[in-house]
Amino acid sequence: MKKIIFIIITFLFTRSFSQLNYALISENIERLPKEQIHLHYNNEFLLTGETLYYKAYCLDDTDKFSSYSKIAYLELKSSNNKTIIKQKINLKNGGGSGDFFINTTIKTGVYKLLCYTQWMKNYKSYFEKNIFILNPSSYKLTNKTTSKKVSPILPPLNNSNLVLTKSTYKKREKVTLNLKKISSKYQGDYSISIKRKNNFHLPLNKSISNFKLKNKTPKNIFYLPELRGALIHGKINARDSSNISGLRIALSINSNHLPLIATTNNSGEFYFNITNLNANKIYIQILESNSSNYEIKIIENENLKQKDFNYPTIKLNQKIINDIENRILYSQIENAYYSVKKDTLLTSQIKDFLLENKKTTYKLDDYKRFKTLKETLIEIIEKINISKKNNQYTISIQTTNAIETSNISNIPSLLIVDGHIINNLKNFIDFDSRKINTISIINDKYFYGYSMYKGIIYIETFKKNYFPNYKEIKEFKVTEMQPQKKYFFQRHDIENKRIPDFRSFLYWNPNINTTQKEITFYTSNVIGDFEIDLQGYSKEGKLIHLKQTFSVQ
Repeated sequence: MKKIIFIIITFLFTRSFSQLNYALISENIERLPKEQIHLHYNNEFLLTGETLYYKAYCLDDTDKFSSYSKIAYLELKSSNNKTIIKQKINLKNGGGSGDFFINTTIKTGVYKLLCYTQWMKNYKSYFEKNIFILNPSSYKLTNKTTSKKVSPILPPLNNSNLVLTKSTYKKREKVTLNLKKISSKYQGDYSISIKRKNNFHLPLNKSISNFKLKNKTPKNIFYLPELRGALIHGKINARDSSNISGLRIALSINSNHLPLIATTNNSGEFYFNITNLNANKIYIQILESNSSNYEIKIIENENLKQKDFNYPTIKLNQKIINDIENRILYSQIENAYYSVKKDTLLTSQIKDFLLENKKTTYKLDDYKRFKTLKETLIEIIEKINISKKNNQYTISIQTTNAIETSNISNIPSLLIVDGHIINNLKNFIDFDSRKINTISIINDKYFYGYSMYKGIIYIETFKKNYFPNYKEIKEFKVTEMQPQKKYFFQRHDIENKRIPDFRSFLYWNPNINTTQKEITFYTSNVIGDFEIDLQGYSKEGKLIHLKQTFSVQ
């Protein structure tokens, strides 16, 4: 029932934004399913040069993992309500993770860490926590300051469900954490962080999370749920009296993505759903002969705006400063060896569903090379016709049907080059074919978007970077999805023996499989008390938060 309601909402708002639609949604919004987010992050006190790691858990109003939103947003806001960092998180089965580096442009101060989905903004609901960032270059650590705001460290919070073989370890020693009790008691989705404990407590946050549903969004503002992926929302404006309804719009990214096609609604608005937006730029063009009569605008998702955020004041005493100075030194050493301690990006293979069936691929190096694309198509590709009328070229592939009906005989084929639709063949017909690697052909009728084409020609250049230089194609910057990573794992048994190890943050894993019985990690050359922090949700929707401490001497 809930999914049906979401489909109805999406249908209403992709057609037009009428007052009737707003009234209909306003009357029924309380009946619609809601979402909330809990964020597990590795540290509430960070130095520039360090990294914040996080895992987002998106739940529905029954406290089960949400199946609605596929995208979450993370923001880091300064005390003047400026968004310093904004990231998109891909949610799979209600969970998603990411990280960001604290660079030296960020000033010392208390910041807001916010996480939400677009759907949650209809209720002004979001995850909110304070974190303290210290930039040594903008804070005089030699000054002695005192403040009652800083409390002594809290006593250890040990949990018997996290079992270690002992409580004290040596430098660079292997540690095994037993998860058998977790596996048997709390089947679910979890993340784990292991770091050196601070010798002080900052009064930043009172509780583990605070995702309360607040007042509804203002009237006539509605945020569509991102049910299938990143939602790109745009609008076409006419420079004259041209019609803005029913226009065909194409969105392309790069050679790894096939272009998408949408049609404008009565208000000239259009939407694209992108399931894996692994790029920070998109290209949009109007597939109409009079495209120069229009201008394209992307409607950006607004950042969270809140005037009553509370930013506590933090001052440091000399004891804390001494501890921080050591941490700064450790961080500088670790960053100096970044090249051998890099994380690994896990690239997801995008299946070419459009071309993987019924295609014939010609690798041009296997044939005699011709100078231009026109010559190449005529001499190498079978059953293809290139015609010219009124100084305009048209490519048409003979389909597999024995007899073509008159209503499709004049329909052109779709030409795609490195992921971009070539709408004006005149500018490409004399392209140097020596730059082309392969040409793939589908010689059958094909419905793509709301249009029908008589076959598809997909060209891939060697560099995969061809861009049609049309005035009608506009480039827009977008927020890229957080990539999946395999985080660097420091070992001291057979690897990295000569590499310095001054990690204060020992281990991060955003995807703990509760069927596994144990995890292992290694201590570093940093001594002191360390804290294991495991967070997540059981299958029953119960928040699990477990801690354990150990020492390194």
